Amino acid sequence: MKRLRLFRRALAAALAAGMLLSRELWFPSARTFPRVPPLAAPPGAAAATLEWLLSAALVAALVMLAAFRRPKRPALLAAAALAALVSFDVTRLQPWVYQYLLLLVVLALHGRRDDDEDAVWRGARPCLQLVVASLYVWGGVQKLNFSFTSEVMPALLSPLRGLLPWVDAPPVALGVCAAAAEALVGCGLLFPRARRACVWAAAAMHASVVALLAARGYNSVVWAWNAALVVFVFVLFRRDAEPTLVALAPRREAGAAALAARALVVAAALLPALSFKGLWDMNLSGALYSGNTAVAVVRVGEEVYEKLPPAARRQVFRPRDGGALYLPLFEWAMAELNVPPYPEPWALERAARGVCGLAREEGAAELLLKGRPAILDGSYGVARVDCARLGRQSLSRGRGGLR
Repeated sequence: MKRLRLFRRALAAALAAGMLLSRELWFPSARTFPRVPPLAAPPGAAAATLEWLLSAALVAALVMLAAFRRPKRPALLAAAALAALVSFDVTRLQPWVYQYLLLLVVLALHGRRDDDEDAVWRGARPCLQLVVASLYVWGGVQKLNFSFTSEVMPALLSPLRGLLPWVDAPPVALGVCAAAAEALVGCGLLFPRARRACVWAAAAMHASVVALLAARGYNSVVWAWNAALVVFVFVLFRRDAEPTLVALAPRREAGAAALAARALVVAAALLPALSFKGLWDMNLSGALYSGNTAVAVVRVGEEVYEKLPPAARRQVFRPRDGGALYLPLFEWAMAELNVPPYPEPWALERAARGVCGLAREEGAAELLLKGRPAILDGSYGVARVDCARLGRQSLSRGRGGLR
């Protein structure tokens, strides 16, 4: 089987598996977590029907992508359906969805009718390689922070408690080394001399992550993404001897679509640098499991609590010292959709408005937004705003995010 055929079948299977493992996100039947459209007002009552139709079209396009000889049209259809679904709800723009969308667009921009599979593969391969490699680079860089080493790493290693004495408080150096290793794997994949070792290192890393997450029974949708990345890495890099950055250089024989694909993937590989200034979204910057994102909870009174849907009520907690009730948006989204909420302040604010609509009186509910932690010491700011004023007061201060 040729590598292009194997790659597009792996891509189609990976996206279909992700949709299956987060079914309520794509085929809503009893969804209560608020939709967060990135541009327009929340969709009306027909939203669920339209989402079903678009998701069905996406699945059909993925079947065609796996079955048809030329990937251009099914990839274009899949990318269009996926973009439309994200326009209904930015919660769908998970890091794995974003990567798959970029890969679909690259395939859609390559391959004319007179091209054979080998020609399409030669043109698309370096673009696909950069998309995959840049994820490792930025994923590692985003994890070089205090919160990852002191909070995320111990939680990830929790299945090993009792086996290793230092699991409850792993050394800071371990987290730093893990983050640096991930970034170095991404860099090494771009260069033939380091490629073989980095392919196997990536496979070992993904196997470890899946084993640790599976031991906790946590976030199963990410298991499929990790498995897909192993296939992507082997197909794209294992038997390729050309440096990725050299192959990306514009060539005279390349058409306008191929040049557009190169410009797109280079921009996608560079723009995550802006995330550290709050100018590029974290889900587009490899920040999953980095501890480097904003978190929101909604303080609710007893009256609001009674009006919450059952899925939300099950996530409400009361601090040990008593007092108010709190609804964490992360846990609500994970319980109902099997994905976290979009971790930008403006998106968390819009999601919270769905809860705030249940509060009749001022003070009945309040949004608490924990900003992104500082890299060196994990310190963070918290913004608080009463739900009665949430529609008039923005916590996000634009798309840059709370500091």
